[in-house]
Amino acid sequence: MPSLADNNPDLDPAELNDEIAPTLADQRLLLFSIFIIAGCSLIYELLISSLSTYLLGSGVVHYSVTIGLFLFFMGVGAWLAQYRRTNLLVAFIQIEIALGLIGGLSAVILYAVYAWSQYYYPAMLIVIALISILVGMEIPLLTRVIEQGRGIRQGLSDVLATDYVGALLASLLFPFVLLPYFGHLLTAFSIGAVNLLVALLVVLHFRKRLKKPYLLLSSAVLAVAALVLASTFTQTFTGILERSLYQDPFVFSTQSKYQKIVVTERGRDLRLFLNGSLQFSSLDEYRYHEPLVHLPATHSRDLERVLIIGGGDGLAARETLRYPSVKEVALVDLDPEVTNLGRDLEKLKVLNNAALFDPRVTVYNDDAWRWLEKDGDLFNVIIIDLPDPDTADIARLYTVEFYKKVARRLSVGGVMITQASSPWLQRNAFWCVASTLDSVFESTQAVYSNIPSFGPWGYVMASNLPFNQQRQFPAATRYVTEENWKFTLQHPNDLPPLTLTVNKLQTLPLMQYYAEGYEALQNGE
Repeated sequence: MPSLADNNPDLDPAELNDEIAPTLADQRLLLFSIFIIAGCSLIYELLISSLSTYLLGSGVVHYSVTIGLFLFFMGVGAWLAQYRRTNLLVAFIQIEIALGLIGGLSAVILYAVYAWSQYYYPAMLIVIALISILVGMEIPLLTRVIEQGRGIRQGLSDVLATDYVGALLASLLFPFVLLPYFGHLLTAFSIGAVNLLVALLVVLHFRKRLKKPYLLLSSAVLAVAALVLASTFTQTFTGILERSLYQDPFVFSTQSKYQKIVVTERGRDLRLFLNGSLQFSSLDEYRYHEPLVHLPATHSRDLERVLIIGGGDGLAARETLRYPSVKEVALVDLDPEVTNLGRDLEKLKVLNNAALFDPRVTVYNDDAWRWLEKDGDLFNVIIIDLPDPDTADIARLYTVEFYKKVARRLSVGGVMITQASSPWLQRNAFWCVASTLDSVFESTQAVYSNIPSFGPWGYVMASNLPFNQQRQFPAATRYVTEENWKFTLQHPNDLPPLTLTVNKLQTLPLMQYYAEGYEALQNGE
């Protein structure tokens, strides 16, 4: 069987340490290893990106930065791999062991740094650099080994093809299986263990051709045992870390397919968080939901059919059902975990008056954009109760294109309203939403509220006809009443209206406005 020196005449045979060209079985095992490690490396990218987005928002920024850093440091690793000239399989196994440990602990490390220090970004950079340098080294090392049996042309083609297929599998597994069912910490532990199992498999297969195989074997076994042991404390770790992020005791916590859902409670204060962002406090949520619902409801010409986009907690539906004239409420919320929470969590069901069990309410767990495109009846009132536009997925639901779909489903004399973030803390984002609606509808009106748990808050109401109040407010309202509702339409003197760039699907300037406002808030400006 030819030696490496036969296929690499430029190498000094003394440097090759008696390595021999791999057999067909060896090549298959190494290609299978590449398939697995390619998937693992992509999952680490997605894991760190999604965790950073969960903790800090700005999904596009964190995904872009993480992928860019991964690619850069993988290039550094590929460059460094050229300096390893002997014992290539040993080097690969050592890299896999290191990668399994670092990658397996990456989520808990980043979570802890965020919870207990101000150095998340330096820690993220270090973790990304270590993981991606190791990933960048292992593929060239295995490629050089496989080339000895298949030649450079076929070997490189097989390695790259296998690598890409592994990445495809990982891109499907992460959003649909790993994140929803395992969460960040257990996903990291599991993928780290997979890297270590690959190392064990290679050690066992090549044990007769490796120097000190039992040392490598014992190192891999100990690393696997450490990750398995750590994974048994996943719930403990999660509880400790999340308690440091949230001020109050947990009532409910889960990772859905789309987001992290947390409910906390202290005394009479029940709070819902989605991806770390507060959605409501039971102490003052009526100050949010009453303007959101009752302003459009009292200004619409008719009030029989209402569409709520978002609002899976059932609180907007509760306010809507105060009107006896309402015959149908369609509630469209992407995440079934949220609507199930609105139905099944007893404390939330009490708060929303069991609104989601009312026979007039029909819940659709669907993407709002896709749902509006379907043929359907018109609505007298459309209430858009979505999270703030800090990601492209959410910001697209604040665009001209989306509002045109909304307008198409609004009846003559109907009124729509959307939450639009804080006119004080996110002033440009707020007026970007207003400018966007103004480009679609004949009449628009800013609406203001003061919510202690949020601060100054705003909505924008729109219609294709001039606004005229058609009916009285329900008697049970606590914040917006028949006597004082007009104060919600008054512009504060220090927050005059702005005309800003319209939010369009191709450019999404609203995301930039929101990011700038968030950064200014973080910097205390």
